[in-house]
Amino acid sequence: MLPKLTAPDSKQLAEELIGAAGLCRPVPPFSSRYESFTAADAASVRQRWLELKTASGCKPAGKKIGKVSFGWNGHAQVLRPGWGHILDSTLLVDGTALPCSHLIQPSVEAEFALLLNRDLAGPGITAAHALAAIEGVCAAFEIVDSRFQPKALTPEDAFADNSSHAYAVIGPHLASPRAIDLAEVNVNLEINDQVRGQGTGAAICGHPVHALAALANLHPLRAGEIILTGSVAGAFPIKSGDRLRATFRRLGVVNLTIE
Repeated sequence: MLPKLTAPDSKQLAEELIGAAGLCRPVPPFSSRYESFTAADAASVRQRWLELKTASGCKPAGKKIGKVSFGWNGHAQVLRPGWGHILDSTLLVDGTALPCSHLIQPSVEAEFALLLNRDLAGPGITAAHALAAIEGVCAAFEIVDSRFQPKALTPEDAFADNSSHAYAVIGPHLASPRAIDLAEVNVNLEINDQVRGQGTGAAICGHPVHALAALANLHPLRAGEIILTGSVAGAFPIKSGDRLRATFRRLGVVNLTIE
């Protein structure tokens, strides 16, 4: 076994991830190749990745929220979400046929997509602030797809890999989150007409706005961004030929075909 390296080059690693996604050829996790691959290293890689993608013509379109961890800092409650960037090039419309050749080891998650109508930046953002900043909510899928083989071994690997975000599929119906209690919205996720996952918005920190507030307290959000809230009904592997459909009570449906 070759000795681990000690000084990661963030731009080189970002280029490696972009190449892995473009060729659909996964690379070894960074944590398996460096003596120390820290959260700061991961943040630097992801920033370089974003700079390279925007230099190539892509535009930031929003954020995806991953797992939210709970803790305390002294007497203060702390919610820390994993998150990644959504680009205009990864936004898909309802009913899209997505080639499996664009994917490495994909899974699907049913999520809420929140459209912001104002900036939202902490500290001090509460659920009330978050709810007031939402223009509307749509049914959505997130396709997650690690660029590592095996998948990310550490949280730092996942962070560097943009939290495994591949695509966001946004449904066509925009509803007011103040007219619907998102915590009570029932969601059924079907693959090839078989229900594979079920849940409600309460699966996301008790209510999706808590996850949105947690992200805004960690990273500033801007008006016009789309925010994916995290999985409502689990994550399920998908393959060529699969037909995906998620039904959100009072929000409609979202569909995707994997070619």
